[in-house]
Amino acid sequence: MPRSHIEVEILIRKLEQSLRDANMWSYSTPADKDLESKLPFSVDVLSFEQWLQFIFIPKMSELLHSKSTLPENVNLLPMAEQGLSTSKNRSGVIEVIKQIDLVFSD
Repeated sequence: MPRSHIEVEILIRKLEQSLRDANMWSYSTPADKDLESKLPFSVDVLSFEQWLQFIFIPKMSELLHSKSTLPENVNLLPMAEQGLSTSKNRSGVIEVIKQIDLVFSD
């Protein structure tokens, strides 16, 4: 499915808002070393919602702002379902992540 920068930007904003609405938005930034983890989703040092907030959203925003090429595929849903499995207010975040995955599916 073709994706536009505007379409992705709207979804990234929706993701941020859904994290805020679910009380998953952090107001303290992790240590710099935690933001440099080499493991997928920084699972060794960040929760999934922290990874979304401090890694995924900023990187996607940077790509959008610079009008750079967007990734070919984003498959966040499996990790979201696992990483947010104990979160009570996860449904809104999961729904936006489904929309993001769909926009990036081929």
